This record gives sequence, structure tokens and C-alpha cells, in this order.
Amino acid sequence: MNKNQIMDSGWNRQTIWQGCILASIAHAIFVANNSDFAYEHSWDGDHYSTNDGQGCRGTVSFGLDFFVAGFRNEEFFEETIEANDLLIEAPEKVQKMAVDDTFQYLLDDIEGVVLPIVTTVLWGGDRQSFSSHQYEEMMDRGSNLLEIQASGYEAGLAYWEEYYELTERQLLLLETLYHLKIENPSQAITLSHEDIQVLDTSDMEGIEESITSFDEIDIHWSSDVSN
Repeated sequence: MNKNQIMDSGWNRQTIWQGCILASIAHAIFVANNSDFAYEHSWDGDHYSTNDGQGCRGTVSFGLDFFVAGFRNEEFFEETIEANDLLIEAPEKVQKMAVDDTFQYLLDDIEGVVLPIVTTVLWGGDRQSFSSHQYEEMMDRGSNLLEIQASGYEAGLAYWEEYYELTERQLLLLETLYHLKIENPSQAITLSHEDIQVLDTSDMEGIEESITSFDEIDIHWSSDVSN
């Protein structure tokens, strides 16, 4: 399958990574009171997964200078070909990360055989990106899950504020944590007692989900609050 260059400039490694961080912080704030939605965003090391709960899910794996993403839309399940075939024109390092890591989050049992079920893939660096499908079809096949993350900071902030119905104080916390994380990606961040108060929750299950979601991106509740 021929690769297709994605002409939308937002679809690059840096913008997407920053967008995934923004989405994840907003989600971690929201689930403190809404634990049923914990499945929507998660991280496992350098692998970000998202799920709309309506048949679409995907995982983005971030390398030092490239990324690879695999998505699955149940509506295209019958048309799915071998996942590896979707990456036939991708660089070797991309193919290796996809097979070893990304696709491992998209496994399913098909008549007793566990296989990655993927309906579209994309990959690239900080300058250009490519997909196994043309843009519109790529979006239909599941990549729309990453549309907000690829849209830039201002658009993403406005979207998550409305989507999660964040209060003004929660929005300020989101902005503060995001900039701290982006400026020092490897540095752990600890939420203060005042930060925790902004979440405005006494829901124990929500608190546990929020702690987990924050932990996944190395943002931690202070021990005297979380214990």
C-alpha cells in the first residue's frame, strides 16, 4: 500500500506529542470526578493510547526523532489487511517500533489467533508525516482520534475546556501543568495541596483514577494528600 504524505502541518511528532500531553492532563483533572471515563486516555512509557468508547481506539509510540501510530475503527474491521502491510513503505525503525510496541496495544483474538487489528497507520518526524491512506480515509479509519492533539495548543485547550467542562481554576491548572511538562519533559512534577483542591473531588474511585492518570505522565499527587 502506497504511503501518502500528510500535508496538514500539525501532523508532526512534536505537535502530536504536546497535544497528547495536553489531552492527558485535561483527562486526569476530569476523571477525578468521572472515573467511568478513565479509559479515554492513557500512557505506558512512551506509548499513548486513546479510546472513544464507540469502536475506535489507537496508540501512538514516540521515538527520539520519529513517531508511529496505529488505529482501529471497528467499522472497517472486515477490510483489515495484515497490519505489517500497512507499513511496507515506512522506514525500518518505524516498522520495528510498530511491530514490537505500537501494534501490541491493538491485539485481538481472531478465531483463536491473537493478532494486531489495525485499520490505518501513520508515522513521521518533526518535519513531515505519512499515512497508509489518503487523509480523508485515514481519518475515517480511526486517525480522527488524534485530530485535536494535532491541532495545536490553543485549539486543543479550547476543545478540552469545553469537552470536559473545566472550571476556570481547572483550566488554569491545566495550562500551568502543561507548560511545566513541555518545558521540562523528564522532570517529575508534584501537585500541591492547592492543586488538589482545584480538582474539587471526594470521589475515592475518581481520585484513584486521577492519581493513576497523572502518574503515567510523571505528575504526582503529594504523598500527604494521596495517602
